[in-house]
Amino acid sequence: LRKLTMVLLNKKQQKKPHKGELDQKHWAEKFPECGGDQQSPIDIQRRKVRYNPRLLQLKLTGYEDMRGSFRMTNNGHSVEIQLPQTMKITKGFPDHYTAVQMHLHWGGWDLEASGSEHTVDGIRYMAELHVVHYNSDKYSSFHEAKDKQDGLAVLAFFYEDGHFENTYYSDFIANLANIKYAGQAMNITNLNVRSMLPDNLSHFFRYQGSLTTPPCHESILWTVFDTPITLSHNQIRKLESTLMDHENKTLWNDYRMAQPLNDRVVESSFLPRLGKGGICRQEEIEAKLKRIESLIVSLDKKTVSGLQHISPLVLYFPKKNVESYAMVVLSHPMNLQFFTACMNVRIPPVQDLTVLSYPTARDNELMITLGTEVGLWIGDEFVNLPFERQSNDWTNYCFTWSSHTGGVELWVNGLVGKERYIRAGYTIPAGGNLILGKDQDGLLGISDSDAFVGHMTDVNVWDYVLTAAEIKEQMLCDSGKVKGNVLSWGITPLSLYGGVQLQTEQVCL
Repeated sequence: LRKLTMVLLNKKQQKKPHKGELDQKHWAEKFPECGGDQQSPIDIQRRKVRYNPRLLQLKLTGYEDMRGSFRMTNNGHSVEIQLPQTMKITKGFPDHYTAVQMHLHWGGWDLEASGSEHTVDGIRYMAELHVVHYNSDKYSSFHEAKDKQDGLAVLAFFYEDGHFENTYYSDFIANLANIKYAGQAMNITNLNVRSMLPDNLSHFFRYQGSLTTPPCHESILWTVFDTPITLSHNQIRKLESTLMDHENKTLWNDYRMAQPLNDRVVESSFLPRLGKGGICRQEEIEAKLKRIESLIVSLDKKTVSGLQHISPLVLYFPKKNVESYAMVVLSHPMNLQFFTACMNVRIPPVQDLTVLSYPTARDNELMITLGTEVGLWIGDEFVNLPFERQSNDWTNYCFTWSSHTGGVELWVNGLVGKERYIRAGYTIPAGGNLILGKDQDGLLGISDSDAFVGHMTDVNVWDYVLTAAEIKEQMLCDSGKVKGNVLSWGITPLSLYGGVQLQTEQVCL
């Protein structure tokens, strides 16, 4: 309901522009660059984003706990914190970038519930944080770099409304009262910017743009992160209502409206999952309800157990659709602090094929996707795993994860890749349904955008990490190789839906 209200209020805002918005229309008369072709912010349309697997995760150096004197100022249009030169981006860009300042943009006007500058599929978040850097390899200062095409890099983060206080923001929110009036400033002695950011920094959008205020220099490489920061409802209201502008009026709606993308391309470090975490429009709801109706009418179910006599057992998914999947009839609840999941698959060269998914209260409690990339979801966090696809023939994949370290390893045909990390200290809880061949999230759990197509066999899941020797055995045709104790292929019963076919084929790699 809150998200629907956000949509309606955004529409209201478009019909009744306020003073700040009217002023924006005339910026280009005094500042010509404000009418340029590479202006910011923009509306990020996920269906038009180009996935670029070569985009590297940024390494943020010096962002952790710092002690010193950091100036926090009400400049009349936002709150700004001056940052030390020890804060840098040292990997992910061709050059090094040094931090200058961070500031926020928010809403609040006429009870409006959102105020981010960038929007995603037309939806405006509650607020937005910008951490500003300049190219310190090429330029001696922010002043020198600010009008150069490769001069600046800004990291942008969205805020969303949650139920619980974000304690990493408690001091920041409390200090707003000390700089209530425009021009007021104070010094803060402790600063930990990294704690104020989301844990997941691997999912982001990238494009070339501009300053969002005059003189609108087209000098910024924007990195807009997909994972939002959560603040409590009370914290957001204090952000929206505490500061005053130069006219001693409450500082509201300090954001620029979305600018035309023109010929620019927005790239992403990940494959955006359309519809996830967003606002469901009426046409989307109607389309999904029609899918549900179709599913009920045409549902084809077969329960298959005791499959040892079909050897080797192969499941064939002829095409992507919402009906085709296999439900795993688990003999005991999943409650995982470790796991190994192995499978043999033969798939076409397409994107985002779900091998298995296990949602609980979280959509993506555990999910494995294959295709042009290999991905793993644990506890609603995602990690891409290094992988170079060799052929369209049978391939053996094994995934291991340990909660103790958060370490994830991907084995492909007996060779292990570089370890990645996700969800250290987390436990995958019981209470979900494990299925093969389809992602179960999205509105009412119906989606075919990343359904599986192709063949799969020897899908086994263990509640512990296999040894390297045991993982390599999974490629073999040896009937004595270890089987899963959570999902044991050929033993654990499966319920097949929507035309999933049983086949027999010898699979030896």
